[in-house]
Amino acid sequence: MCQTTYEVKSMVKISPLTKADIKAVVLLEEAFLKETLGEELLESELNSNITKFYVAKIDNKVVGYIGRYAYLDEAEILNFVVDEKYQRKGIGQSLFDQIKKDLPTLKRITLEVRPSNAKAINFYTKNGFQNISIRKNYYQNGEDALVLMKEYL
Repeated sequence: MCQTTYEVKSMVKISPLTKADIKAVVLLEEAFLKETLGEELLESELNSNITKFYVAKIDNKVVGYIGRYAYLDEAEILNFVVDEKYQRKGIGQSLFDQIKKDLPTLKRITLEVRPSNAKAINFYTKNGFQNISIRKNYYQNGEDALVLMKEYL
């Protein structure tokens, strides 16, 4: 039986990343992003005041996560991934919305995305992001990055 977006979204719990979640986050990154921030970096950021990571869990299983760096009224999304089995069910939107909840005075948010990642670009466009520049050879495989920005007025 296929669950509706509402049913899945109502089962999702968004919470701050804990040490116990790190291995699952790294596996998600490796599986879907083909690179990872790594256990060491994620653990070193657990108590940061400016860097926060959130996980989405269903039945205590990590199915997605988002990280952000924030300073004053600006933020940058560091990594953002949802397991393909759970995409298009509102989980990514819930994770993304957590950033604005966490930073109510946020004025601007930026991120990098691969030009080949059409799903992500569609998600960001739907959420009001605009392409502001390109970073050449940004990713480990030499692929460029599109730099996107959303302004909250």
